[in-house]
Amino acid sequence: MSGEPTAHLSGEHVVALKFAAHRQLARWSSKPRLSEHQHGQRLALKGAVRVLQDQAFAQGCELRVPGAEGDADG
Repeated sequence: MSGEPTAHLSGEHVVALKFAAHRQLARWSSKPRLSEHQHGQRLALKGAVRVLQDQAFAQGCELRVPGAEGDADG
């Protein structure tokens, strides 16, 4: 990986992230018990997958740091 972070995710990146998230969720679903930390991560991952399922991200998305200069939400 390069030292410079990318400013966007392509549609292929989004598909890869969804695939990886689904694999991890499948691994956790087969475990009889999850630690408190894993449970929190599982909930966050499920939420992230729901966001990435939106068709608005099918072609990719731009990444911004929250609160960065020019960020309307910050």
